[in-house]
Amino acid sequence: MTHEPGMDLNEVLNRLALKAVMLSPDDLPALGAFLEELEGLKDRLSEEGPEDAGTVVDQLLTVVQRLVLQEIPAALEAVELLGQGVALLQQLAAGRSPQACPEDWQAYLRLLAGVMGTEPPAADTGVEEGETASATPAPAPAFDDPELVANFLTEAGEHLEGIETRLVYLEQHPDDLEAVNAIFRPFHTIKGVAGFLNLDQIQAAGHELESLLDRVRSGTLKVTPELVDTILFGVDLLREMLADLSEALAASRPLQVFDLSSLAARIAALADTPSPTPRLGEILVQEGDLGPEELEAALERQRQEEPGRPLGEILVDQGKVAPKKVAQALVQQLSEVKAEAASPAAIKVDLAKLDTLVDLMGELVIVQSQVRQNPAVLAAADQKLVRDLGQMARITTELQKISMSLRMVPIGATLRRMTRLVRDLAHKTGKLVSLHLEGEDTEIDRNMVEAIYDPLVHLVRNAVDHGLETPEERQAQGKPPEGRLVLRAYHKGGSVILDIEDDGRGLNRAAILAKARERGLVGAGELSPAQIDHLIFEPGFSTASQVTEVSGRGVGMDVVKQTVERLRGKIDIHSRPGEGTRFSLRLPLTLAIIDGLVVRVASERYILPTVAVRESLRPSREDYFTVEGKGELIRVRQLLLPLVRLHRLLGLTGPVPDPWEALILVVEHEGHCRAFLVDEILGKQEVVIKSLGQLLQNRPGLAGGTILGDGRVGLILDLGGVFSLAG
Repeated sequence: MTHEPGMDLNEVLNRLALKAVMLSPDDLPALGAFLEELEGLKDRLSEEGPEDAGTVVDQLLTVVQRLVLQEIPAALEAVELLGQGVALLQQLAAGRSPQACPEDWQAYLRLLAGVMGTEPPAADTGVEEGETASATPAPAPAFDDPELVANFLTEAGEHLEGIETRLVYLEQHPDDLEAVNAIFRPFHTIKGVAGFLNLDQIQAAGHELESLLDRVRSGTLKVTPELVDTILFGVDLLREMLADLSEALAASRPLQVFDLSSLAARIAALADTPSPTPRLGEILVQEGDLGPEELEAALERQRQEEPGRPLGEILVDQGKVAPKKVAQALVQQLSEVKAEAASPAAIKVDLAKLDTLVDLMGELVIVQSQVRQNPAVLAAADQKLVRDLGQMARITTELQKISMSLRMVPIGATLRRMTRLVRDLAHKTGKLVSLHLEGEDTEIDRNMVEAIYDPLVHLVRNAVDHGLETPEERQAQGKPPEGRLVLRAYHKGGSVILDIEDDGRGLNRAAILAKARERGLVGAGELSPAQIDHLIFEPGFSTASQVTEVSGRGVGMDVVKQTVERLRGKIDIHSRPGEGTRFSLRLPLTLAIIDGLVVRVASERYILPTVAVRESLRPSREDYFTVEGKGELIRVRQLLLPLVRLHRLLGLTGPVPDPWEALILVVEHEGHCRAFLVDEILGKQEVVIKSLGQLLQNRPGLAGGTILGDGRVGLILDLGGVFSLAG
């Protein structure tokens, strides 16, 4: 490696230290780059380096070379050694002799001996081994920097959450070694930062789990349910430690002592099972670089004469395979672990600033629309002005899209959080459940992601507890014993659709209807299947014969309904007896903007959610009826729909037109349809939602307001409130 001309030795070492932090035993390109840096440093030190530095560099070179050849079983410790070695080189470059920091040198030499399997080399540190132990300084207080500890708590919690969801995915995809890496890395981070903060117990637990996963990565352990259980046990233990750390930080008290022996015992109990990762010899034979007989002969020599010596070295010594071919096979073997996808550069931004930016963008869009619709501008004959305004509109729209996208996050993390829930529920209920996630990359507003978590939990719990049958019941019906539960997310028509679909027994409409009549929720009249299905969202409604620890109290579905309505979404239910049920949650992409239909009622303008409007029509005089006890009705094809005169309902003055002289909007809400009477449809547009303020915020039938392009205020109708007012 040729370092940049003029680069200071300290700069070179700092860069090397950074590379050491980022090293991973299976990252051959990074190890190669590190090796190159070391070789360049060796040449540099031969000219100007401090005493002892050359020895350390030689030792590090040997370690890296053996790491590349996979000759070091304790690969993680070897990587740690590289970091320690570079740190010692920095100390030497700063003029600090080994006698000035004997503990660091003794620790380095002990680790070196452990990694290389040799006796610790003598080093003139000026301190005997026995003295080192007694001279070891007492651990520094854990809360020297409370802010750092607080940041660690937040990040460690996020890491554990990610680990938990990925673990259950890994259990379902045991051959996905990238998933292993995705779990290994956060443990490595937790361990490293905990060590930096002197949080010894967390560091020790993280190290145990990291080492366990490293055995999976190296192929000495298979992913089994027992292994996943053990790591989940470790996650729970770490979570307890973090909770204790949080309390200790707040109360300025000592940390609680946790017993790590149970975790160590569970790890020790895991049997070493060979991994299906292809071996070096198999790859060479597969690539045609080596014959099966030659491989068998080399393996026999390894077994009989040179046990412990890497097969690659034996083959190269025998001249059977070129060193380059061995190296390529090693890379291919490691490439089974998929390369980590390059993550785009990112920074953390205060969410409040982001919300302010989005709000300001909404204001900008409104003002821009007002400018374009200004009568003076519309009357202007200046073509350049028209072009400039068009360009400004395009840029404003693009800016709005970008600002909105800043708050959009993939829904995958929320879906994956359900995997452990399903796993635990399946164990509790004695059912077999196969969970399938689809559309994990579907993006949705960050605030929406948090809001839909509870509804998802309730729907998933009900699907497993009530929807899916036991294995015996399923087999008796000719179904596979394992039930299928699908969580699916996708974009459709400017909304996010979230499906929760099972192949279980379906809704028992007879039982639902009987229960509803027993509670007096419905009369003796006939209800459509959709209306019966929606009865399950009534507060306290449950057809379960007994309350279990999972569900049955009839409160979950009520929460689902309230939450989805608060998010301006809707729920559709599709259920077939014996075939299963699908709950479809249609949610807006964002809470800040609504796709609305602008209508005129008298002299006012109102916005209806487009998703709820099924059709618009102008009925004939013959399609209008009045029925005693049911009020005014409009016939839409074969259906008679109650007429809702918005003029009267909203308290507007002036003449109300007859239906055949105005327009009818067929609006659907919770399986019910109404015919809304309006004067005119003014258009369809995305509007930025504004709160109504204290004066109007609790008025029934209104969900919010917006400023339209002409500067006038439009009120957004709350369909639930309007349906209730209409009766």
